[in-house]
Amino acid sequence: MNPNYIIFAIPLFLLLILAEVIVELISKKGTYRFADSVSNMGIGIGEQVISVFTRVLMLMLFDYIYQHRLITLPANIFTGIVLLFAFDFIFYWAHRFGHEVNIGWGGHIVHHSSEEYNLTVALRQPWFFNLMTFALFLPLAYFGFSPLLLVIISGIDILFQFWIHTRFIPKLGPLEWVLNTPSHHRVHHGRNPKYLDKNYGGMFIIYDRMFGTFQEEEEEVVYGTTTPLNSWNPAWANVQYFVDLFHQAKPAKTLKDKINIFLKPPGWRPDYLGGMDYPKEVNNDNYHKFEFSYPAQLNPYVLFQFLVLIVATTYYLSVVGHSVLGWKSIVSAAYILFSVSIFGLLFEKRKPAFWAEFVRLLAFPALIVLLPLHFSWVIAAMLISGVSVLWLLYILMKYKL
Repeated sequence: MNPNYIIFAIPLFLLLILAEVIVELISKKGTYRFADSVSNMGIGIGEQVISVFTRVLMLMLFDYIYQHRLITLPANIFTGIVLLFAFDFIFYWAHRFGHEVNIGWGGHIVHHSSEEYNLTVALRQPWFFNLMTFALFLPLAYFGFSPLLLVIISGIDILFQFWIHTRFIPKLGPLEWVLNTPSHHRVHHGRNPKYLDKNYGGMFIIYDRMFGTFQEEEEEVVYGTTTPLNSWNPAWANVQYFVDLFHQAKPAKTLKDKINIFLKPPGWRPDYLGGMDYPKEVNNDNYHKFEFSYPAQLNPYVLFQFLVLIVATTYYLSVVGHSVLGWKSIVSAAYILFSVSIFGLLFEKRKPAFWAEFVRLLAFPALIVLLPLHFSWVIAAMLISGVSVLWLLYILMKYKL
């Protein structure tokens, strides 16, 4: 069984995103911005590519502990239900760590740094956070839950969380008492002070109600982080907060204070550096989202490139990614990560990004040659590359970029 269940869900994700975009066009609610959506999905692609390597480590450790398990549990519906509640319980605490400890927030913040809230935000998954938290799930193997059952149940829990990233579904009555819903998760993505660090649940909201972290959706949510990212670059989104933490720790006078910068809650600083930085009140009338003016012609160009990259990434995840330590897998992964980062920089009109995009386009046929594909795919890649180079040259000359 392929442990990467996301591969099989990609077509459904795209169809649901398309449906929400259609609803958005009809309602004119303003929930989508093209550059933001591409950034969200680019971050998701990067997470899946990096997970090809990290997932192997996680499954190896889980399997090792399972081989030394305390008891053996049968894989059936009953143990599956028990594991679902146990997994979601651990997810709650892992998620809470990602909000209430600075270094954890550094890993998780990327999921919150979009200033929109739509189904593409569900794909905006951090690249390194799983490495910080997967050890919390290892006791499940020791107590007899098989790796196969974990893959199935974790897939159900994580895939459930896709549909709750929308503004178009209202409160759902009695279901709100038990399940995590779009209303509950809208609160979780809010930067309003009363909404911060609330509603950590994955599939269920019961643990938030039990441990005092539940918050009802009341006034309109302002989405994003208290300090905006102000970038479309997926790579920068995943490292920016860590860079900021090191800058914060530098002026700290003692080793203890330097360490506390990483281990205390976000906003903590020693008293001599100003003390706790509390978030300020905000509403949609006085808050201005990050925006960058760029030629509209970039939208269809990047959309085309992004669709090509989705096809290539899906192939990589289903075939090439299995040879994790192979050099072809590593080169392919690097190319995909480079691509999603370049798309973000194009929206910011960074001049080096346009030259890097030419390099990326010319390298595309060479990458296809490395993969076990029919020669016709190489011809198609050369055609795509050639047309794209001319298209990009047209944009550069027309808009004098």
